[in-house]
Amino acid sequence: MRARLTTICLAVALMAAPTATGATPPPEAACGTGGAEALATSIGEVAERIYAAELGSAETASDRRQIESYKPLLSALESGERGAIEAAVHSLVYSHTHIVRLRVDRGSQLVADVGGPYILAPVAGALRSHGRTIGHFVFSVQDDLGYVKLVTRFIGVPLILRTDSGQVPIEGLLSPGPATIPDHGPVSYRGTDYQAYSFRAAAYPSGRLRVSLLAPVTHSLQTRTCERIRTDEFAVVAQRLSRRFALSPSSYPPYIRLLNSLTHALVYVRAGSRTLAGSTRSTPPKLPTSGALRWHGVRYEVASFQAPSSTGSVHVYVLVAH
Repeated sequence: MRARLTTICLAVALMAAPTATGATPPPEAACGTGGAEALATSIGEVAERIYAAELGSAETASDRRQIESYKPLLSALESGERGAIEAAVHSLVYSHTHIVRLRVDRGSQLVADVGGPYILAPVAGALRSHGRTIGHFVFSVQDDLGYVKLVTRFIGVPLILRTDSGQVPIEGLLSPGPATIPDHGPVSYRGTDYQAYSFRAAAYPSGRLRVSLLAPVTHSLQTRTCERIRTDEFAVVAQRLSRRFALSPSSYPPYIRLLNSLTHALVYVRAGSRTLAGSTRSTPPKLPTSGALRWHGVRYEVASFQAPSSTGSVHVYVLVAH
């Protein structure tokens, strides 16, 4: 298992905006019975983006190029020497790459398959030499356990992974879990009410993998606005993520980029009224610790929290656009 923060760092274009005066917009109506779904959708989006990063991160692309250009593997495939092919695949998996499993086919024959047993997010490609295809590969940079750890650390709700064969037998999952889980909807399990959010992923090397998250439902959800629920949940993710970083002037930018990639929120780190780092070049002139804000014609919901850093306590602001 290789649960890495860098695996899920996506390339996010930082927004640039001119200076403008913020204003407080009028309040909105409570979310009511839609509160549970607003909560589940918020955490589900983060979980889907974590999964998407395993397929499309810069590291995944780099590993793919490494496989496609690895001369010992290409030479071994051309010669057909199975031992040399297996040695090349083993080298790719265990020589300081991010690859957790790699399998290679030569024609219709599987000639090497190296790595862990429970893997997700497979990426496939062709191996070519002198303009002709000499083999195919499937690899992954994340296993099921690593993904579960990331989701648990960043979101903190019960999680279930199931294939057509049943629940994946790894630590960290809700076990045995509800017998039936909807894509979206209420679930009662062992005396607790949840709202489910499920999405389809891919098992390794092929096949269906269904990821389900269960958001605990409380009556207070009905009294908050849908945007407040969403913003508060993204702030929980931001606070959990801040604990994974040793916050400092050098770590503010990667922390903000990663949080933006997971939530699509604007993020600012401030010490008093001074902005230390942020998603945009300019900052709203006034940032409430909680509440609504209109800036550059866009309405935002704001949540914030204090966090320790190498230079003292800082305040992290999360702004979610309506």
